[in-house]
Amino acid sequence: MNLTTGENQAAHLRIRPVEVSHVGDLIRLGDETNLSPWTAQGYIDEMKNTDAIMLRLVSEENVTIGFIVGRTVIGGAIEPTTDAEIYNIAVAEIQQRRGCGQMLFDAFMLACSERGVANVWLEVRESNQRALSFYERNGFVRVQTRPFFYDDPREHAVLMKLRVK
Repeated sequence: MNLTTGENQAAHLRIRPVEVSHVGDLIRLGDETNLSPWTAQGYIDEMKNTDAIMLRLVSEENVTIGFIVGRTVIGGAIEPTTDAEIYNIAVAEIQQRRGCGQMLFDAFMLACSERGVANVWLEVRESNQRALSFYERNGFVRVQTRPFFYDDPREHAVLMKLRVK
């Protein structure tokens, strides 16, 4: 795996769609980064959803070093809008703090733009200060706290929203 830093590394990384053969990589990265676990079947079922946005970040050697999973949804009680939700984003520990998460987020936002998304929503663990800071740097605002949303460990979630248009 290419472990160079800075712009040089980014030139060698690519965003690719997630396919069934990559599910093991997603589970491995999810375990490594302490995401709420998804089963292999959960990822496969999400891939079948035409509204899913599932992207992976790969090294020059085609090794999955990060991924993002989300979906577009129809929202709005009075006037229908297309919104999106981010379910998971993970980057291999050795690749963190090198712009990989930003690359994944930017690719997700491009897909959202192509689908006419008005808002992007997500929940993040209340204790995950790095994630909260990342999302706030990208324009998300805190909407509310969802008590005891997460298990293992039991913890509150912060619901966040990004207004796109």
